[in-house]
Amino acid sequence: MIKSEKTLRRLKLNRPSLRARARPPKQRTPLGAQFGAANLPVALAMQTCTACGHVQYPPTELCGECLEDALIYRPISSNGTLLTRSELHHSLWEYFKRRLKSKSWSMGSVQLDAGPVVIVHIGDETLQAGDPVQVFSHTDASQSTVLIAVNAATPISAAAERRALVQRLGLDQPAVREGGI
Repeated sequence: MIKSEKTLRRLKLNRPSLRARARPPKQRTPLGAQFGAANLPVALAMQTCTACGHVQYPPTELCGECLEDALIYRPISSNGTLLTRSELHHSLWEYFKRRLKSKSWSMGSVQLDAGPVVIVHIGDETLQAGDPVQVFSHTDASQSTVLIAVNAATPISAAAERRALVQRLGLDQPAVREGGI
């Protein structure tokens, strides 16, 4: 390897702003990885206690209600209510910095009918607090599972419909920088 290639490789590793393709954050705990694996075949699966039936999010090792450790992932209803909506205008992550140059990024919290409150990417610009929504999980460009909320009338039962919504948001593609290394 010649010196210039070595320098470019070092720059690429140490300076994310110079990378040609930035990806979303990838850090996940083992419980987060389990959540991702459980959500691959279904629209939305959450940890459910086999003893008391409590549905919980984020995933933990013990039930938040009865402290039982017999938790399994089960598909749940994806219906809920948007509690609040926020617009992200600045981020420290290079992936979002590049996306925020053109417009803000919509995030929100949703109270699921099954019980838990989840943080989601908002896939519909018209949604406001109090609106009924559907939440589904999908993998982003770094192959991490994220939650996305859309209007309750939007069809999400088929994987192809969910994939089309993710593509429209651009979550499945890295953020590209012209002239990056």
